[in-house]
Amino acid sequence: MKMNKVVFCLAVFIAAAMFCFGEVRAEEKGPIHFVILTDLTGPAHAQVSPQGWAGEDYFRWLNDQGGINGHPVTIEVIDTRYQLPQIRTAYTRYKTRKHTTLSFDAISGGIEALKTQFAADKIPVQMLTGHGPALYPPSWVFASIPPYDDTLCAFADWIAENWNKDRKPRLALLLGDYASGRSPETAKWYCEKKGIEIVSVEYVPLMPTDTSDLLVRMRDKEPDFVFDTLMPDQCKVVLKDRLKLGIKIPQVNFVFNSYLIKSTVPLEAYAGYMGFQHVSSWWEKDVPGVKLAYELHQHRGPTPNATYIAAVGGHMAWAEAVKNALEKVGYDNLDGQAIYDGYLEIKDFKAMGIFKEISYYPDDLRGTKWLKICVFNDDGSISNLTDWFEAPQNLKLKAEAGK
Repeated sequence: MKMNKVVFCLAVFIAAAMFCFGEVRAEEKGPIHFVILTDLTGPAHAQVSPQGWAGEDYFRWLNDQGGINGHPVTIEVIDTRYQLPQIRTAYTRYKTRKHTTLSFDAISGGIEALKTQFAADKIPVQMLTGHGPALYPPSWVFASIPPYDDTLCAFADWIAENWNKDRKPRLALLLGDYASGRSPETAKWYCEKKGIEIVSVEYVPLMPTDTSDLLVRMRDKEPDFVFDTLMPDQCKVVLKDRLKLGIKIPQVNFVFNSYLIKSTVPLEAYAGYMGFQHVSSWWEKDVPGVKLAYELHQHRGPTPNATYIAAVGGHMAWAEAVKNALEKVGYDNLDGQAIYDGYLEIKDFKAMGIFKEISYYPDDLRGTKWLKICVFNDDGSISNLTDWFEAPQNLKLKAEAGK
C-alpha cells in the first residue's frame, strides 16, 4: 500500500514537473524583431511616415494576438529622414542582428543605393514603394504593389484601349524627383509600342513652393493626358497651380493618396483628378483589412490614408513570410535565406481583402500586379473608372524585347 502511494505521488510529481517545464518552454519562445527604416521627418514624410506608423501599430497588435506561432514580435521604426548616410548606418547596425527582419518602407533612394548589398549579405528586404529597378532583375527586395514603371504601362494600355481619334494620343510625364518617382521613364518604350507619343517630361522637386513654370512648359506641348508620380507635398502644390493656370488636361496619380489630397487641396482643384489604386482604400470600409486599419489607426486620428492601409497589408505579407520561414526551419535557424524562401511560398495572399492577391515567384517579386483607376467626382466623392486589371512587368518585357 505504501509502495502504491509512493508510486502515485512520484507520478503526480513528474506530471506536474512536466507541465511546469512545458509552461516554461512556452514562455521562453524567443522574440522576432521587425525593423522599419523610414522617413518620419524628412522630405518624403507626408507619403512615407504613415507606412512607418502602420508598421508600429500592426506589429504591436500582432504581438497582442500572440505573435507568430507563439513567438513574441517586437517593432522598431527608425527615422532616417531620407538621408543616405543614416540609411546606411541603420542597415549596417541591424543586418547582422539575429532573428531580425528588415523593411526599407518607401525610401527608394536607400533601396537603390543598397540593393546589391542586400544580395551580397543575403538579407531580404521588404519594400513598400514601386521602384521597378529594385525588383528586376530579381534579387533580395520584395514589394507589395506594382512598380511605378509597370503602372505607367498599365495607363498606356488603358489609353490605347479607350482612344478613338485618328491620331496618336499624346502623353506628358510629370515625375517626382526621387528614385522611384523617376523610374517610369524606363517604360517610355512601352508607351511608344502602344502608339502613344511622349511629348513632355518634367521633374517636380520633393518640396516645391511653385510649379507654374514646368506646368506651363508641359501645357504648351498639348498632351492629351498627364501621368504623375507626385507625393502629397508635391501634389497639393501642382493641383493648386493647375487650377490657377486653368489647366484641365486629364491627369492620373501613380498611387491614389486620395484622403490626403481631400484634406489639403480645395475641391475645385482636385475634381476630376484620377489615381491608380493598388489596394482597397479608406473609403471601402466593408473590407475586413480596411476595418482593421481603422481600428489600428484610432489613436492617431479618425481615418487611415491609402498608404497606411497599403502598409498594413504589406506588413501582413511580411509577417506571413516570417511565419513560413519559422515553420520550415525553426527559430534557431531563422535567417535571411529562410525568410527569402518564406516570401516565395506566399501565393494568393489577400491580407484580409486589402489586396486582390499577393504572390511571389522567382522571376516576379512585385507581390501584386493588380491595380485599378479611380477618379474624384465633382462633389468630391470617389468612383472606380475600371475594375482590377493587370500591370505589365515592364523591365522584364523590356529585357525580352532587347530595348
